[in-house]
Amino acid sequence: MFKNKFFLGIIIIVVLGVVGYTFFGEETTVSTDDYIAQIEQERKDKNQFFLDSDQSPLENKATFKGLNYFTPNATFKIVADFVAYDSTDKQVTIAMTDGSTEIYQKYGYAAFEVNNVPCKLLIYQHDKGLSILFRDTTTPEETYGGGRYLDFKTEEVKNNKLTIDFNKAYNPYCAYNHRFACPLPPKENTLSVRIKAGEKLYEE
Repeated sequence: MFKNKFFLGIIIIVVLGVVGYTFFGEETTVSTDDYIAQIEQERKDKNQFFLDSDQSPLENKATFKGLNYFTPNATFKIVADFVAYDSTDKQVTIAMTDGSTEIYQKYGYAAFEVNNVPCKLLIYQHDKGLSILFRDTTTPEETYGGGRYLDFKTEEVKNNKLTIDFNKAYNPYCAYNHRFACPLPPKENTLSVRIKAGEKLYEE
């Protein structure tokens, strides 16, 4: 059966008046209340995109009640230490959910702590920018078993730091439609902590 490829770094534009939504968010300094309001607005915009766009992965929009999320939590917006991947074996073959493969590059690692537990995530580079594919202890009971994604621009790595906002962790399209083939997180990107932020399992 034909499968659509879900490419890392996919950008979604939602036209709702003058509102634009993209997986790549611009970094700004705002109050906690404004930050939470911004996250909630982005989620509303994404719901509208899934409902209205012909690029939506949903097979049955009639039953769509909205995507499921953890409550926005500013403590899960973390400034991680960035360590560049400097070995020669940067090219890596990534397994897809349909058994096929894709080729990406190892870009580096993000090191940080969650509840005083040291964590490290491998960052991939591709033609759209950078991505982290991860699982954690909410998987698969609360979050998608195929893992969640985070996307970045290369210029977001500054002074060996990278801000990771787990509130923006999202599901790939295969979480909503089996016709899509999506890259799976590497084994090393399974965190031993609970990331109670971002998108949860989709329920029709």
